[in-house]
Amino acid sequence: MREKNVTIASSTLNLGSPFNDIIVLRGLLLLYTSIGSSLPFFDNTLDIIHSTLFLDGWIGAELLQFVLFDWDCVLRPKGLLGIDRFFCHKEDMKLYLDEFKRLGYKPLLWSVVPKTELFFSAVLGKPIRG
Repeated sequence: MREKNVTIASSTLNLGSPFNDIIVLRGLLLLYTSIGSSLPFFDNTLDIIHSTLFLDGWIGAELLQFVLFDWDCVLRPKGLLGIDRFFCHKEDMKLYLDEFKRLGYKPLLWSVVPKTELFFSAVLGKPIRG
């Protein structure tokens, strides 16, 4: 992405697989962060945040609120928040979806697959706040 003047920062859980090595080999900026830590960026600096299989039903509502608030701070107005393959138990669906809706983001893509567990993917546009 260097040739397009785009910087991509990426982080992954270290589960004994060489995911971190792959990130570096692709020329991406590797972040070493834990789940409960803030992103190391200034407010309103990122155009896109994309999460895959990270914010799932195994985290509590408090941690989800913290992560979403942190992402909201560093994401620019009109930036995109991509949530890919979030899942939770069907009975917890309202709790988690309410947290995403609380941000007031405009749903640009919202796909829900109802099973015994809820799976959804979304692309949300951050509103301009005055």
